[in-house]
Amino acid sequence: MDKAKIKTHLPTIAHYLDERRKAKANQLPKHLRPPEVRPLWVQIFLNSALIVTLCNLMADRDDFMSEAGPAITLVVCLLLLIYTLITALRMRHIYENSRGQKLATLNVGLMLFAFLLWAASIVVFLS
Repeated sequence: MDKAKIKTHLPTIAHYLDERRKAKANQLPKHLRPPEVRPLWVQIFLNSALIVTLCNLMADRDDFMSEAGPAITLVVCLLLLIYTLITALRMRHIYENSRGQKLATLNVGLMLFAFLLWAASIVVFLS
């Protein structure tokens, strides 16, 4: 093969930046684009982390020397549950009839499960 032919087919930074500029200029306006799915995955990860934290808290209830440790964790989980409730319902409305509708429904289900686990962990620590 010829060196000049190889150089023309190799990717360069300038070519990459030019392609990105052309792709950005060819996009729909922001209000016409479909919503991104990335915030749903972040929300699902947050709900899953809450579920794991609450399960871990209930499993290790005998390891706490005082009631302050689980109480602080439960208050933080409650604050995160309030945040996830608001955003999960808002996202369910945003992703209605678009790509990500099933993920939004899964997100609401995980949020409800995390809330039930939070209530169960309250019962576990009060008994």
